[in-house]
Parts: sequence; structure tokens; C-alpha cells
Amino acid sequence: MNQSSEQNQTAISTSSQPAIPQVAFHDLLTEVGSFTNFQQFLRKRIWIILGVFVFGLAAAETMNLVVRPKYTALAQIEIVPDLSSEFSISQMSSLLSGSGSQTSEKMNTEIQILQSPTLELSTIQALHLEKNPLFAPKKVGPPWNLALPADRGALEGAFGSALNVERFQTTDIIQVEVTTPALSGLIANTLIDKYIERSFQSNYAATQRISGWLNTQLDGLRKNLESSQSNMVGYQKDLGLVGLSLYGRGENGSGSILTSSLDEMIKQSADAGVNRMMKEALYNAIKDSPPDVVDTTAMLADPELLASKQSLLQLQNEYASMSNTYGKAYPKLQALQSQIDDLKKKIADEERNAVAAAQKEYEAAKAYEGTLNKALDGQEQLLFGKGEQAAKFEFALEQYESNRLLYDGLQERLQQAAVLSGLHSTSIQIVDSADIPSSPSFPRKRVNLAIGGAVGLLLGFGLALLAEGLDVNLKTITEIEEGLGLPLLTAIPAVKTEEITPEIFREHAIATAGTSWSRIAEALRSMRTSILLSSPGSPPKAILIASARPSEGKSSIATLFGITLALGGSRVLVMDADLRRPSVHLRFRTGKHSGLSSVLSGKSELREAVVEWPALPNLHLMPAGPTPPLPSELLGSRQMQDLFVTLRQEYDFVILDTPPVLAVTDALVISRLTDAVILVVRYGIVQRHVAQRAIDLLERAGAHLLGVAINAVDFKTPEYSEYYGRKYSDYYGERNAD
Repeated sequence: MNQSSEQNQTAISTSSQPAIPQVAFHDLLTEVGSFTNFQQFLRKRIWIILGVFVFGLAAAETMNLVVRPKYTALAQIEIVPDLSSEFSISQMSSLLSGSGSQTSEKMNTEIQILQSPTLELSTIQALHLEKNPLFAPKKVGPPWNLALPADRGALEGAFGSALNVERFQTTDIIQVEVTTPALSGLIANTLIDKYIERSFQSNYAATQRISGWLNTQLDGLRKNLESSQSNMVGYQKDLGLVGLSLYGRGENGSGSILTSSLDEMIKQSADAGVNRMMKEALYNAIKDSPPDVVDTTAMLADPELLASKQSLLQLQNEYASMSNTYGKAYPKLQALQSQIDDLKKKIADEERNAVAAAQKEYEAAKAYEGTLNKALDGQEQLLFGKGEQAAKFEFALEQYESNRLLYDGLQERLQQAAVLSGLHSTSIQIVDSADIPSSPSFPRKRVNLAIGGAVGLLLGFGLALLAEGLDVNLKTITEIEEGLGLPLLTAIPAVKTEEITPEIFREHAIATAGTSWSRIAEALRSMRTSILLSSPGSPPKAILIASARPSEGKSSIATLFGITLALGGSRVLVMDADLRRPSVHLRFRTGKHSGLSSVLSGKSELREAVVEWPALPNLHLMPAGPTPPLPSELLGSRQMQDLFVTLRQEYDFVILDTPPVLAVTDALVISRLTDAVILVVRYGIVQRHVAQRAIDLLERAGAHLLGVAINAVDFKTPEYSEYYGRKYSDYYGERNAD
């Protein structure tokens, strides 16, 4: 038959068969969205994601079982405003307006005191925590000894890590949380008790020092009062006076002109004496007292000193915490120690300034009292001229009243100091004591499981994405067409491990039952249709089937594709151009005593080298023939070009099986003589850069690359199930009667 009739018959025979042309693949790719790609990704990598997710859950559950549980106890205390300050005029406005809340500086100071190493150590000693294995960390060597600075610092660090003290919102309530494997409630309550005890002792001791000094001064005033009273009574007896009147002075308290000036001066002298004694009391109380007493009196008037003390406590706590972890040689610890020393020096300077200020106030008051006393002496001399006895009596009377006023004033202050000592000690109230926790606060099992699952899921996605990124093997249609820049002509499904023979393929290719071979035949028909539509009117005749590396199914596809073309009525020649490792003669069970190498070397004629396949008369075979010494030179010879001219005239299609492109140059030499080259890649085996290298070599050799055929595809994988469906194999089977 002529060539045109054969082509028409081929078109008619393939029109009834479903095909996957190049245009159809392109349309499919453009319709696939990101959501579909994501679904494919999940289906392909779901086991990695699930595996890591289960591992995350297992790790979280293992931690829940291995980690020793810890219990958190919560206690609350209220810092009540100091009641002693209510008697000062400066605090009356805040009390009347109802704004009795503590300042943030005061609350922060109390929080730092609760976290101070001194209070932590007293709690440890009270509960003997250094001997409790549930609290004290394991130690290699001798047991914990609080007398040793290193052991004491380590235990204080462990206590500090278990303690959390914070202010409850903007209220005057402080929350104390203790998290330990055991005794958390007892530790929290003991810490609060020690805090209250410390506050009581410090405030009460400071007030008692001032009260003791005032008692000493009061004893001296009492003696002066008794002496002045005795003198006044003696002068009264000498003058024969009844009562205490003189020069108009009577019981109503009115005085004469002579003594009115003296009365005013005596009153001023008495006020100056009271003021001088108060300044002296304050000065004597702080000059030789420890820093805590100086802070109690000076910080009320000096906010800078209060801030400095607060900063010192914070730095000391930070130093104690870091020393347990890094050791004293740690550079940051040395820097902290330097800051602590500078701050201590600053506080000491401020304390000395406070003492100096108290001394100056005392000396000024003393000088003012001396000035008034000198003026009073002058006034007394003036009265002596009016009457020595009367003046003496007047002086004794005024002296008595002055001493009496001074004595009463100091006695009132002494009584106030006794009351203040009680008021200072009641400035802390327990709102809620810590109870014994009923359930552990750590580990939080549900939270850990949720975190473990979430981390496992995220890590699983990450590993899946990493595996996807590292997987450079060609699998999907998108990877082939976009990565290689060539259209996908067909996707040939994988078959079971049964013998691949041309006879079996021919039988199944023309059968209607849906078998593995019929699916392969349909894929090859799809490739045939794509090739015919690639050049309408003049389809390629000489078609080279190539592959980048061995074992990609190139020879099988070449032989089966030749059978597929021959089944369409075309006159086909399958040429084994692999002169190094030929396989066509093995597949069709023919000899290789004469073949391509014989024709090219002139040892045989063309008709002697061509074998007709009995099962399909219009399919002819040309084996490789005897192996020549120089295959590449033989394939690139003038005889090969002349042979192609003859074969184009005698056959509709010439299918060439060649060696791998990257192994030898045989395929590159022949490719320039053919009309089209089809590159076969094996599903999931060939890497992108390997296939791209083969394409580059073929293009440099002048080959006309028509497209790619992917071999051994599993249509159940996510990459192809969207295109072919889950029941792809059932489509070609017999339709049921229903």
C-alpha cells in the first residue's frame, strides 16, 4: 500500500481510542491549582507527617511519665498602709480622699524583700530544707552545709528558682507562688511568717531605740521639774504668798506688765528646748545605729535613697541567682558585683548625708535655744531690779512652768512612740494562706501532649517539605514539562512481574479485557497520536527511542511501540542500533548473525539483514548483528546515511533502539539522521539534572526532540490519580450488562 493510504488507516484506527496528546497535558497542568498540588503533597508525604506527629506525641507522653511532678502553692498577703503615718498632716489628704493604695516603689521594695537571700535562708533553716531530698538537689560528696558559702548559695538559688513573687494587678496584694516536688504549701506559709516577723522586728526595734532615748531624757526633765518646783515653793514661803499670784498673776493665768515679756520668752525657750531635744533624739538614734534604722527614718524623706535600696536588693538577688549557675568567675557576675559595690558606696554616702543633716538640724536647734536662754537671762536681771525676792519667785515660777511644759511634751511623745511601735508591727495581713496542692502543676500533661502534637505536626510538615525539596527525581507531569522544557507524550503504567514478550503484548493490545498489557498498549497509542499530531501532513518517519541511563525501559518501549504502529496498518521497521548490548533479537527470538553492523560494513545486503515477524507481517526487524570494534564510527559513516535514505522509502516508520545517551555517543551520532527523538525516563528513578544533561547533549548534536515518555508509572500515586482516576484500569474492561 502507498504511504498516504497507510496514514489514513492509522488515523482511522486511532480515532476510536482515548489518547493523551500534548495539548491535553498542557490543559491539565493549567487547570491544577495550588490546593490540588497541596492535596497531592499531603497524599504523597502523609506517612512522614503522621510518623513525626506520633513521635511528638510519644515524646510528650514520655516526658509526662519521666519528669518528676511539681506542685504549686499560692498564698496572698496585703501590704496595709503604715498606720503611724496617719497622724502626720501630710497623709491626711490621701486618707480623706480614699487613696490609700501603696506606691509602686513601695510594693516593688516589698517584693524584693520577699525574694531576698536572707529571707530565703531563714526559711530554709526553719524547715531544715537542706536535709530534705525532695527540695535539696543531689550533691556528690558531703551533705549540704549552710555554713559553707557555696552550699548556702546553691540552696538559695534552688529556693529562688522555685519562688515567684508578684503584685496582683494594681492592688496592695502580693501573690507568693512556690513550685516544688513537695512541701510547697508549707514553704510558702513559712516564708510569709518569716517576712512578717522580719518586718515586725525591724520596725519595733527602731521605735524602741527612740523610746529608750526619750525615757532617758524624761528622767532628767523630771529631776529638773522637781527642783524648780522646790525652789518655787521656798520663795513662796519666804514671801508669805498664798497661791501662785504675784504682780497681778492669778489662777486665771493673766500676768503683769513686768512679767508678760518674760512669759513669752519662757514659752519660746520651752518650745526651742522641745525642738532641740527632738532633733537630738533623732540624731542620737541614727548616728550609731545600723543601716536599717537610718533607712527607716531617712527613706521617708529621701526617695532617692529608697530607690537605691530597691536597686541594691534587685542586684543582690540577681547576683545570688547567677552565681549558682555560672560561678563567681563569670564576667557578668563580676560586673554585677562592681555595680553592687558602687551602689553600696552610694547608699553609704546617702546615709552619711542623712546623719550629717540630722546633726546640722540638731546644732541649729541647740544654738537657737542658747540664744533664747541668753535673752531670758537678760530679762530676769531686769526683773531683779524691781524686787529681788519677787523676781526670784517669778523666775522660779516660770522655770517650774517651763520644765512642766517640757516634761509633758516629751511624755506625750513617749506615749505616741509606744503606740507607733504597735502600729508598725501590724502593717502586713495574710489574705489567703497556701493550701496543699491536690494536683501537680508540672508537667501539664494535656498541654504537653498538645504541644508535642503541634510540634510534631509542624516538624512533620517541615521534614515532608524538605523531602519534597530534596526529591529531584522526575515523577509528575509538571516536573517533566516545566523542568525539562519538553511536552509529556505519554505515561506508561507499571506492570506486574510477568514475562514481557512481543507475542503476549500483541494479543493483549487487540483484546478488550482491561489488563496491564492493554493499558500499556493504550499508552503507546496515545504516544503515537501525539507524534502524528505533532507534524500534521508529514509525520516523522525515523523515530529514535533514547534514554539518559540504562534500565529505564527504552528497548521495551521501542519494540512495543513498533508493534503498536504495525497494528495500525503501517509498515514498520524496528532497528536495533545498540551495537554494544543489543536486545531486539532476544525479545523477538531471532538470530544476530546478520544485522545492522553487517549491512554497514558491507558484509550483508539489506534484505538479508531484515527479518519479518511472523505474528505481524507488516512489522520487520533489523537486529544489531555482530558486535563491531568501533560502533560509533560505523553508525556515523556514509553507509548509515545511505541506509536511512533507503529505509525511508520502504517503510512508513523506522523505530531505532540506541544505547543510553550519557553512556556512549552512539545515540548522539544517529540522532541527527532521525526525524524525531523520544526521551524515555523511568518514574521516580531519573533525576532532573541527569535527564537535562541528556537533553542538552541531544540538542547540541542537532536532534529534533519531540517529547518525553515516562515509564513504569503507578497511577495510584497522588501525582497521577487526579488525571487518570482510581478506576483507570476498569475503563478498558468489559462493561457490565447493568
